[in-house]
Amino acid sequence: MAIKVKHVCRYCASTAEFASWRWRILFRWSLNVTCVGLPACCVAANGPALWAFSPICLIHHFFSVALSVNTPPQASGYPIIGLPSNLPLEKRTMKIPRLSKVAYSLCAAGLSLLASGLSHADPTVAISGYGSLAATRTTQNDYEFRTSMGHSKGTGTGWDFGQDSRLGLQGVARFTDELSVTAQLLGQRRRVGGISDTQTNDDFNAGFEWAFAQYSPNSNVDLRAGRVVLPVFMISDSRNVGFSQPWLRAPLEVYGQVPLTTTDGVQALWRIPVGSAIFTVQPTMGSSDVNIDYTGTPIAARAKDVKGINLTVEYGDWLVRGGQLTSKTPFTFPEVDTGFGILPSFDHEMKDKFTSVGLQYDNGTLLVMAEWAKRTQNNVSDTYAGDSAYQALYEGALGSGPGGANYIGRPLASSISWYAAAGWRFGKWLPVLAYGYFDQTRDDFRTRSINASIRYDLTAGVALKAQVGRIQVRDPLMFVSPASRDVAKSTTSMAVGVDFVF
Repeated sequence: MAIKVKHVCRYCASTAEFASWRWRILFRWSLNVTCVGLPACCVAANGPALWAFSPICLIHHFFSVALSVNTPPQASGYPIIGLPSNLPLEKRTMKIPRLSKVAYSLCAAGLSLLASGLSHADPTVAISGYGSLAATRTTQNDYEFRTSMGHSKGTGTGWDFGQDSRLGLQGVARFTDELSVTAQLLGQRRRVGGISDTQTNDDFNAGFEWAFAQYSPNSNVDLRAGRVVLPVFMISDSRNVGFSQPWLRAPLEVYGQVPLTTTDGVQALWRIPVGSAIFTVQPTMGSSDVNIDYTGTPIAARAKDVKGINLTVEYGDWLVRGGQLTSKTPFTFPEVDTGFGILPSFDHEMKDKFTSVGLQYDNGTLLVMAEWAKRTQNNVSDTYAGDSAYQALYEGALGSGPGGANYIGRPLASSISWYAAAGWRFGKWLPVLAYGYFDQTRDDFRTRSINASIRYDLTAGVALKAQVGRIQVRDPLMFVSPASRDVAKSTTSMAVGVDFVF
C-alpha cells in the first residue's frame, strides 16, 4: 500500500510529497507521518527522491530536531534503522542533543554539493556498533573510585555497572569515493548537573560522540567538519571501543587527565608516505562542552578556542605519536556556605595546555605501550586578595590539598604523568601489566598504581576481560571522596567484563 508523505519544511514552510515509504525510510525517526521535518533547501528540484538530498544536509535533520518514532513501519516492510525491532513502540523514542550551529553551517556547505551534482549519487550505508558491559568495585567504601572526571560519584565495595560500561552505534553513509557522513551515538555514565549540582549522574546518557562530514580528495587527505574526535592520546580514535584495547581500562594517570573527548569544529588528516614509514599530521579546531567534578568543584561550561595538533609515525611494528591541546574554558565558581559565612561566586577563565607523547611496539606477540603527559593551567584569580576575611573563606572552601595548598592564586590542575605497559599473547590470551605515575606539581604530591589485566578472545567480535589494580587514593582524578587526600591509604580496584563489536 503506497502512502503519500507530505514534507512541510520547518524553516521556510514550503512543501514536498514523498510518493511512498521507500523515499523516507531513512527518516523513520520523524516528528510524525505527515511531516519529516527536513529543510526544503535539502530537497532537489527534480523530485522527492531520498538520495537527492544534499548529503551534508542530512546532518541538519539529525541534529536539529528531537527524533522520535510514532508510526509503525509494517506498511513498508523496512526496519527502523538503529533501533532494536523488538522494542515496544512506546519506547522507541530518543532525545537527540542539538548541534544547530554546526548543522546550519554544514547544511549551507551542502548546497554547493547539490550544484555540483555530488548529492545525486546513490550512497552506501554501513551500520556498526560496539559495547562494554563491566562490573567494577574496590575494597574500600571510604574512597569513591571513578574512571572519569565526568562522574560525580564513585564506586565502593559494591559492584557498579556504570563505571566501565558503554554502548555505541555508528553509521557511515558514503555518497561518492570522496564524500561521506559519519555519526556515532554513545551511551554511558555522565555527569548531567550544572555548577550547583555536585552529585548528579545519569547512568546511561546517550549523545552524539561523532557527527561529521568528510571530504577526501585523495587517499592521503581527509577533511572533516562537525563533531570530531580530539586526538589527545595514542588510542583516542578507539578509546571507547573496549574490544580494540588490550586492557579493560586504560591507565587513568594519563587518560583521566583530559575530560574532553570530542570537539565541534573542523579537522584535517594528512598522511605522508616516506619509504616504509607513514607520517600523519592531524590539526583540529573547535569548541567543546565540559561537565566535570574536580575535587568537589563542579565545572559545567563550554570550552572555546580548542586547538590541537597530533603527529604520528608508523613504521613496521612501531608507532610514535606526539601532540598538544590547548583550550579556554570560562566558568563560575559557585557560591558556597562554609558554615562560617557565605563565599560569593566568582568568574574564572581556565586556560589549559596538555602535551603528550606516546610509543607502541606490537609484533603480534609482544606488546609494549608507554605515554607521557604534562598539563599546565593559568592561576585562579585572587579576586579577594585585599579582603582578609573573604581570603580565609576561599582558602578553606576551595580546598586545602596536601601541603596546605589552595586554589587561590594557583592553577586548578598542573601535573606530569606517565605509564608503561607490556603484554604477551598466548593464543587467545593476552595478559598485560601496567604501571602508572601521577605527579600533581601544583601541590607537590605523587601517586602510583599498578594494574594487571587479562584478555581472552571468545569469538572474532567478543572478548572477556578482567583487571585488578592497586591504587594510592590521593589522586583527585580517580577519586571523588575528600578523604582520598590521605597519602597513607591505598585501595584495590577490581573489574570484570565483556567487550564486543557488531
